[in-house]
Amino acid sequence: MDCTHASLRPTPEQDASFAAEALFARELPHAAYHVGCALSSDVTRPEWLELLRRIKQDAGPDPLRIVPLQGRVSFATVAVRAWMLHEEGQPAQAIELLSQVVHAKRDTDFVRWGLPWLEAQGVAEQAPIEPTLSLLSVTLARTGPSDQTVLTRVLSVMERLSTRHPTHAGVVWLHGTLLHRVGRLDEALALATKAHATIPNWLTAVLLATVHRARGDVTNALAAYQTALRHDATQNATRLDIADMMREQERLDEALNWYQSALGHEPGSTWAQAAVASIQFLQSGGRDALERLLSVSDTMPGPSREGQLAASVTREMVPWVDYLPQRIDAGIHALRQMSLQPPAATGNSPPKVKLTTQWLEAPSVQLAWELHREWRGFPCIVDVVVQQVQRPDPRQPVEPVDFTLWSYTDTRPTRAVPPPPEEVVTALAELASVPFRLEDWWREAAQTSRALSTHAPEEIARAMVHPPPPRGPHSTWAWLQRIQLAAAFVIATREEGWLDSRRRTLLLALAKGPMDWAVEAALVTLAHVARTTPEARAEVRALYQSLDQHTQDYASYEYALLCAWLQWPELSDAERAPLEERRRNIESHAGP
Repeated sequence: MDCTHASLRPTPEQDASFAAEALFARELPHAAYHVGCALSSDVTRPEWLELLRRIKQDAGPDPLRIVPLQGRVSFATVAVRAWMLHEEGQPAQAIELLSQVVHAKRDTDFVRWGLPWLEAQGVAEQAPIEPTLSLLSVTLARTGPSDQTVLTRVLSVMERLSTRHPTHAGVVWLHGTLLHRVGRLDEALALATKAHATIPNWLTAVLLATVHRARGDVTNALAAYQTALRHDATQNATRLDIADMMREQERLDEALNWYQSALGHEPGSTWAQAAVASIQFLQSGGRDALERLLSVSDTMPGPSREGQLAASVTREMVPWVDYLPQRIDAGIHALRQMSLQPPAATGNSPPKVKLTTQWLEAPSVQLAWELHREWRGFPCIVDVVVQQVQRPDPRQPVEPVDFTLWSYTDTRPTRAVPPPPEEVVTALAELASVPFRLEDWWREAAQTSRALSTHAPEEIARAMVHPPPPRGPHSTWAWLQRIQLAAAFVIATREEGWLDSRRRTLLLALAKGPMDWAVEAALVTLAHVARTTPEARAEVRALYQSLDQHTQDYASYEYALLCAWLQWPELSDAERAPLEERRRNIESHAGP
């Protein structure tokens, strides 16, 4: 339904308030819609359920009239109609409607109505089987392994359904899955064996394979998976299951073959891509394989299997030395998410995205959005709204410097330097394309620096905000970060001295400039300079200590600062311990 409050994006509490106001005004459809929106976050809130009961009571003998299904209907209205059907003694229709809501809006809490409704006497047996299985499947997916109470309740419903529908493959599969989840593997095996003998299809073969696998019987699991593929060779998930099982058994050659087979049927499978890269890296140590793994992980929004795999492979490595860590900026998280499902354009204008951030983020975040449009055809224009600016002001250099990459109008950044010569960006692109390892890049950077010896260091630095188009598998934001680090390395390797060098002046200016990813590039570079140039150490240490004073509020460079600081071999245990703790804390909040 159309609602004047919709554009406000109200909280559940505000929705409940709107519902109460609408009830007082006798606008019952409006009240039902808003109480449904509130309940979508928690279907057990007593005061909201009581509000819903009052709305139903005021609707009189035909409460369904205030929650019609004609025209534009919100999921919240449909959910309230399902609840009213259940209250009116029509549980089968209620289950069918609730299943539609849960299927359309899996992130809502409405699924929690389904199990108690189905537990009532006779309801599971009378309800349509497909919507019932859909509700129970979502319930199972949202139930953790430690919540044995819910699993036992769902299993009880499934036992009733199995009696009612003994030859329904979906019922058998979910029943066997539940027996597996609660650890009753002997019963699960007996059920799966009988099911596949009675109903020989892909689903029952996969159930049998899954139970064998849970019992540690890899030989029979593999045979059952292969039988499943003979039933239906289009189910690529089966190939991935076999590959995962082989990887768990450390049969890496076989796992690799199955993952590659899966990619042959589904080239876009990010899990198969990540797994192939991880195995190839583990077998050969090839840096290109590691970078392919990190690149796949880098495109995944939020926690993912791909991210967990990348984290496990890099766990013993040193960030900014052995590999380049992923960006953890809020604006980049949003860009990852929206890149998967960008909003459609309306009319001739590109869609605009309003991005609200608690703190001012690095200007390279907004540059990444712009470059993503230019390079990848991303349709959206971002409008960043900053709730508060940190103190000290990150738009200003920490002290006066002769060179800056950014200027600001209020909280909107602008590149403060013109593009560099084409020869510079081409050379930096060559370096940034090389698989990263600090020592390798440093050596390559020295050669690049010699090739660019006729260009001033400032021209090289300008590429940090005017990067060339990406090469290889890297995301827009990862490529921008690579170009910035490559530029800093090239600047650092053009001289060996320190006190009177141009590299000192420029690297310190970049490190002390407005908060940005370029600051991180300078900090990482300076750590290596300090390790190889003793006369730089005191000044670099003082710089780190000074910048650390600016991390009380959000500072995009804090993680890079900590990682760079920890590279110093002469750190005492007393100095190292708190830095390590802060680094681990950032990593734990960033996730895999």
